[in-house]
Amino acid sequence: MNIKNSFKNQIIALSLLTSVALLFSQCKKDNLEETQLDTLQSSELVAETLSDAAVAATGITSDSYYLVNSLPAGYVKDGSKDYTSYVQAAITKYSNIVFPAFPILINDNGLRIGSNKTISFPEGSEVRLKGTSSSGYYMLNIYDATNVTLYNPVVVGDRNSHIGTSGEFGIGIGIRGSSNITIYSPKVSNCWGDGIYIGQAVDKSICKNIVIKDAYLRKNRRDGISIIAVDGLLLDNIYAGYTDGTKPMTGINFEPNNPECELKNIRINNPVTEFNGSNGIQVTAHHMLGSINKNVDITIVNHKDVGSPRFATKWSCRPTDGHTAKMYGKLRLVNPTWHKTATETNQPLYLSSDQSNFIVEVSSPEIMNTSGSILSYSATSSLLMKMASSGFLKVSEVADPAFSTPIVSAPAPSAPSTTGSVVFAVNAGGSSFKASNGITYAADKNFSKGYVYKSTNAITNTSDDALYQSERYGNFSYAVPVANGTYEVTFKMSELYHKASGKRRFDILAENNEIVSNLDMYATAGVNNAHDIVKTVSVTDGTLNLTFRTDIDNAKVSAFHVIKK
Repeated sequence: MNIKNSFKNQIIALSLLTSVALLFSQCKKDNLEETQLDTLQSSELVAETLSDAAVAATGITSDSYYLVNSLPAGYVKDGSKDYTSYVQAAITKYSNIVFPAFPILINDNGLRIGSNKTISFPEGSEVRLKGTSSSGYYMLNIYDATNVTLYNPVVVGDRNSHIGTSGEFGIGIGIRGSSNITIYSPKVSNCWGDGIYIGQAVDKSICKNIVIKDAYLRKNRRDGISIIAVDGLLLDNIYAGYTDGTKPMTGINFEPNNPECELKNIRINNPVTEFNGSNGIQVTAHHMLGSINKNVDITIVNHKDVGSPRFATKWSCRPTDGHTAKMYGKLRLVNPTWHKTATETNQPLYLSSDQSNFIVEVSSPEIMNTSGSILSYSATSSLLMKMASSGFLKVSEVADPAFSTPIVSAPAPSAPSTTGSVVFAVNAGGSSFKASNGITYAADKNFSKGYVYKSTNAITNTSDDALYQSERYGNFSYAVPVANGTYEVTFKMSELYHKASGKRRFDILAENNEIVSNLDMYATAGVNNAHDIVKTVSVTDGTLNLTFRTDIDNAKVSAFHVIKK
């Protein structure tokens, strides 16, 4: 299945749940004219507006497990006793859990949430962190997990009870290396670091297909939400305000850490950023650039910023490490309303980039200057164009009609590929690895579903043992953005588990066409022996889709690379 289409369908379904909330955004200009600035500054009013449509959502079913049954005899309801171990045991054992309608105190071990979990937080529930000296924690820790849904979590960090002054990585809700995660109406406040963090697992695998609706993030110390690495993200009606304490102090912060990161297929609807310590929204992308060209695709619709002391929105991509890779794609800012231009800079938008292939588009902007006057379009355009040091900024008076529906935009076109060049290489289930053929295989990415297995056994018929010692297995797929054309795909395989034929059999499909049928790895190559399969594939839709389909006991692949023919 095409990942983009799957995620698009997911978003369409979820958007129906919040159609009432989205109506709030349709009359932006009229509403803002009627709304006084002090009303915009009321966090309580913003929170109420954002969460009304989704607060009724619940995952409670007839077979839900009520976590109160796992608490010790004589449990307290005031959040004064640490119940981490009891709560963790219940989350590990049951798939559908209901928190009690009173505060639960946990310690800095946090709560690990695995795959296939639905957790509901009824009114009155709260996860509260016991004061700690730890410089980092994840209160709700969704790590290397798939298919997780949280309803109405209320998470309160230890900012007011933290022991010491060092560190900045205390996280309310952490999502790392995970896919198909949906969170309704989270309220996260007073964390020592970020309210929500979306990033990589230890093996640098990224998040995929993340949906967060009606989020309220207030008074966290570092960022309201930090977004490190994701392919497929919808933030619908997010409030991020009063973030201050340690840099970057931004409401919504995109900050990829390394070349394995991706920022793709991202849509943010109706974000409100308010009185954060630095910027409302910022994207700092230069760490993504290594040896492979990158595509970034971010669309932000109806952004409202009030009182950011530096910039309402900031884009920066100026590599300083000599890398030659280029940045492609777009940052689209549709219908932004930036009230009170920044007090330090008097500029609502800041752009710093030497990447001429990347475009920033601003359509239908509205800017209120420091005297409270709404600037004309010509004055707005003139002010914004001063922000661009090269021709990568485009400003238009009318928004593109394509942005009127809450659907995530398709990824930007890939960079052109030259014949014979490696356009993609990945070490499935493993970390980045440079092979003897000179190709650097990135840590596992661009996948949907599946599981990871690793072996330490020596692999025959290769000098690149590490490339064949990990695998992604199950029913899974990869979606690789490429220019249209013909490609040679080399699949690297090794049977790491079975020691007889007939134990495993699977198919591989490319662009929905079966290119490998009934493959029995042991019958073909034996156990712990490197075996490569080379196939030619034509792409006409901008994405090379590879599907691994199980016939008997799990399809698998250890690595693969793609070469332009």
